[in-house]
Amino acid sequence: MAMKIFTGIILLAYFNIQCFAEDIYQYVDKNGTTVFSNKPVKGAKKVNLPPITVYASPMTKNDYNAAGYTNPVAPKKVKNINVVNTKNLGTNELGRNQVLSDELQHEKQALSDAQKALDTGKQTKLDSEKNNPEQYQARIQGLQDAVTEHEKNIDILTKQLGGN
Repeated sequence: MAMKIFTGIILLAYFNIQCFAEDIYQYVDKNGTTVFSNKPVKGAKKVNLPPITVYASPMTKNDYNAAGYTNPVAPKKVKNINVVNTKNLGTNELGRNQVLSDELQHEKQALSDAQKALDTGKQTKLDSEKNNPEQYQARIQGLQDAVTEHEKNIDILTKQLGGN
């Protein structure tokens, strides 16, 4: 079991190095092991990978200082979130709240994009899916999972910021 997990991790690392330009195929070898490859073999099924999610890198200390987060700011209302009175918060807590607020906005945008992708995906069947409903369902499920993940992240961030 550990060897299969290790092999899976190695394969994922290998596929990440490939610029995702190649198709990925999955098959079960004669020993019953699931194999992923970029080379099509007899009996292999093409794997539809979900789109890559990209996040902004964390703020550097220079960015943090340049943005003025070290100075106390007046309390403000963010849409649907009650922001804590920041007058008595230390520099670290002010920065934490700002990072969480920024991340919440990124997640809301990512959720909107994921919902649009899901809506578009439901309306469109790829050529390879026309005779393969399981492949269509798998792609739609991947898009739905992305929406659900962003919804969970928004819920967690909202709670972290003190909202309900």
